[in-house]
Order: sequence, then structure tokens, then C-alpha cells
Amino acid sequence: MKTTNPKILPWLAHKAGISMRRAEILWHAALRHAEQTTGGETDTHAYCQAAMDRLLELVAAERLREDAASFGWRRWTRINNQILQAPLAILDAWSINAARSWRLMQPLHPLRLG
Repeated sequence: MKTTNPKILPWLAHKAGISMRRAEILWHAALRHAEQTTGGETDTHAYCQAAMDRLLELVAAERLREDAASFGWRRWTRINNQILQAPLAILDAWSINAARSWRLMQPLHPLRLG
């Protein structure tokens, strides 16, 4: 297995709210743990699986640590952002439906006067 960063690492870092540098550190820690777990075999499926499982555990723990360090404000700001974006989605759906209904009410061929 290559020891380069997995392609999912930036997404995980963004979703957990941690820096990419910290995510890379966690990935290398996960690789070391997987190597110890599998007995040094780095080309097996068990090594890859152990590294990814450990990475997910470390990212989850880091996210909880960051949330605890902010006294719970990070969690509430994420929830608040989701709540604030909901009315925009509703307004967008309403405007799309309104445009569709206006198109349906127009006649197929305009009346010719004259």
C-alpha cells in the first residue's frame, strides 16, 4: 500500500472541521498503528483496512476534542448554518415550482388575431 495520503483525507478533514495538516498527522499515526497491528506487513488488505479504521477513529476523536475545546460552540454553529440554509432551499423549490406551473398554463400555440 502506498503511504501517500488517501484521496478522501481532505473531505474527512473538512467534515470534521480540522486542518489538513492535522489530518495528515492523524493519517501517519494510523499507518503506524496498522503496521503494528498487522505485524509489519504493509501490502495486505488487512493493513489497508486497519489504517482506514484507525484513521476514522482518530478523526472522530479529534472532532470531539475540537468541539470540547470550543465549549460546544462549534456544534451549535454547524447546526445554526444548516437551519439558516433551509429557508433558502424552500424558497428555491417554491420558485422552481412556480415557474413550472406558469409554463403549463401557457397555450401551446398562441392565438392569432387578425
